[in-house]
Amino acid sequence: MAAIRIKARPQTQEQKFERFSAASQRARLKLANQAGDEGDDDFAHWPLSKWRAQWHDKAIRRLFIESFLHVRDAFDENRLVLLKFNDLQADAHEHDAPRVVRIKGRRAGSSKIAMAKVFANAVVNSGRRVRAVPHDPDTEEEFRADFKLMYENLPAHLKPLTRYYRDDLIWFHDPAKGTVDSWIKTSTVQPGREGKGRGLGITDLWMSETAHYLGNQRKAAVALIQAAAGGTVIVDTTPYGIDFVYAIYQQGKKGQGGWTSQCYEWWWTRHYRCENARFAKARGKWILLKPGESIRDIWKILPAGASEDKRAENRGRFEASIITDEEVAVGRKIFDHLQAHGYVARRQKGRKADRWNCDEVAEYIAWRRVKIEDIGPADFKVEYLENDVDCFESSGRPVVGLAYLKEPCEHEEPKEGHGYIIGIDSSMGLASGNPGAIAVIDELFGKLVHSEKGKLSPDQLAYRSGELSDLYNGAFLVPERNNTGVALIGALCTNGYSDRLYRHLDAPALRRIEQGQSTLDDELEKAQYGFPTTYKGFGSKSHAAQVLEESIRKKWLVVDQPFIDEARVVVWRDNESFGPLPGQDHHADLFMATMIANYVLRERLMMMTGFVGVMPEVGYAR
Repeated sequence: MAAIRIKARPQTQEQKFERFSAASQRARLKLANQAGDEGDDDFAHWPLSKWRAQWHDKAIRRLFIESFLHVRDAFDENRLVLLKFNDLQADAHEHDAPRVVRIKGRRAGSSKIAMAKVFANAVVNSGRRVRAVPHDPDTEEEFRADFKLMYENLPAHLKPLTRYYRDDLIWFHDPAKGTVDSWIKTSTVQPGREGKGRGLGITDLWMSETAHYLGNQRKAAVALIQAAAGGTVIVDTTPYGIDFVYAIYQQGKKGQGGWTSQCYEWWWTRHYRCENARFAKARGKWILLKPGESIRDIWKILPAGASEDKRAENRGRFEASIITDEEVAVGRKIFDHLQAHGYVARRQKGRKADRWNCDEVAEYIAWRRVKIEDIGPADFKVEYLENDVDCFESSGRPVVGLAYLKEPCEHEEPKEGHGYIIGIDSSMGLASGNPGAIAVIDELFGKLVHSEKGKLSPDQLAYRSGELSDLYNGAFLVPERNNTGVALIGALCTNGYSDRLYRHLDAPALRRIEQGQSTLDDELEKAQYGFPTTYKGFGSKSHAAQVLEESIRKKWLVVDQPFIDEARVVVWRDNESFGPLPGQDHHADLFMATMIANYVLRERLMMMTGFVGVMPEVGYAR
C-alpha cells in the first residue's frame, strides 16, 4: 500500500521562528533535567561550583551562555537581550576545537560566540588567562564595553568578585565562589610592538579580524599564538588577501598545524533576506520579483504605437529580473543550507522542481542583489563570502588566481614525437635551505607532465636534469641564472648538455637585431646561458610571472597538483616583485621552474605568429 502523505499547511516566518524558539526552550529544559541531580531542574540557581563540575560538556556550556550572558542585538536597535545561539553560533559551538581559524561574513554573530566562550571560561574556572585581540582601537573600546556588559548583568550568585576592574582588564578573584586568579585582557596589536605579549601564558586567545591587524600581521599573530601554546585559540575574521590567515586556513583544511578550518557563508545569517520576494516564470525565463511586485510590473503590455525608448526600457527591466547562472548556483547552496536546518521541506523524489526555485531562496537572492548593487560584486565576495576561494582572491594579490588552480593534470611518461622543455630552479642542497625544483612541460599540449623537488646540490641537480632531458626526447633545458644557478649551468655544460641550454637575449640585444646593427648568431654568441633573475622590464622575472598567469588563465598550460599547492601562496608584493607568503615553510621553487619553462615555451610559439625576435643558440626565433 502506498504511503499517504499529508501536505503541511504553509507557515509564516513568525510562526517558524516561534516553532524553533519553542523547540530550543524544550531542549534546554530537557538538558537541565539530565544534567542535574534527580528532580533538580532549576539550573537558574545552580552555583558556579555545579557548572564548573560539568564544564567539560558542550551542552552545559551552551546552557550557561544562553541563560546568563547578555549582549546588544544589532538587528533590534541594540536592545539588551540574552545571547540565544543562531545557526552559525550553534554550529561553531558544536564544532569547537583547540585551534580554530574561522572565516565568515559581516555581522554573522561569530564574534559574539567567541566572546561569550572566553568570558564564560574565565567566570566559571580559576586560573584562566584570556586575551582578546581586536583589530583597531574603536573595536577595542567596543569589546571592553561588551565584556563589562556581560559581567554586570550576571546574576549575583554567578558574579565573582574582582581584584581589578578596568577598561583593559577584568581580574576575577572570589575564593568563596571558587573562581580565583582568572583574568580577561583586551588590547589591540600595536605597530612596531607586534611581539609584545610573547611571554604571557595565555589559556584562551581570541584574535578578532586578524586579517586586518595593523603592522606586521604575521609577527603579531605568531607571538600571540606561541604565548597560547597548550591553550585554546580562536582566529575569527573576514578574509583579506592571501596572508597569514589564508596560510593557516589552508593548513586546517589539510588537517595540519593543529588547526580546524571553518567557513560560514552569508546565508547562515537569517536576517539577510528580503521577505516576500519570490521567483516566477515569465516568457520562458525564471525571474525574481521583489516584495510587492507582480509579473505585470516586470513585463508591461505596451500599446502598438509605443516608442522604441519605452520598448527598450521594458526589455531592460525584464532582462534585469532574469535569474543568472551564478544566482542559480548560489541558490542551490542556500537551499541545501535551509533544508539542512529545517527551514524548507525536503524535496520528494521525482519532482521536477530544482533545489533553488522556492520562495525561501528567493528572499535571500533578492537581498543579495540589493547588497551587490550597494557595494559591488568584488567587495561583496569578501564582506559576505560565498566560498573559501573567492573571498581571499578578491582582496589579495595572488600571482595566479585561485579560481584557475582547481583542475590539476596527471604526470605522463614521454611520448614519441613530442617535444619537451625543462625549467630548473637551483638550490645549494642544504638541509636548512630551499629545495631545487624541476618542471617538465609537453610543448605540444601545454601540460606539466613531470615535476619534482629535492634538496640537491648544483652538480646533483645538473645530473638529474640531464637524465630527465635524455628521458624526455632530448628536452630543452632552461635553468635559472642566479648564484647557485651559475654552478648548475657549469655542471650541465661539463656533462655535455650545452647544446640544449637556453641563452637569454635581453631587450637591447633584440633591438640591435631588429635594427640591423647585429646578427642573431653574433648576439647568441654573446648571450649568457640561463634565465636571469635580476633583469628588469620585458623578459624579466616579473614579466615571466605575468606570462605564466595568462597561460594558466587561458588554459594554454595545465599544471599538476604540486604546482597548485605552491602557487596558492605565491603573491605579488608592493614593489611588484613576487614570492611565497612568509613563514609556514612556504616555497616557490616549483613555481619558478614552471614559470621559466613556460616563458621560453611561449617565446617559441611566438615564432609561429611572425614575431620579430630570437631564441637561444639552437636556432629558435621568437
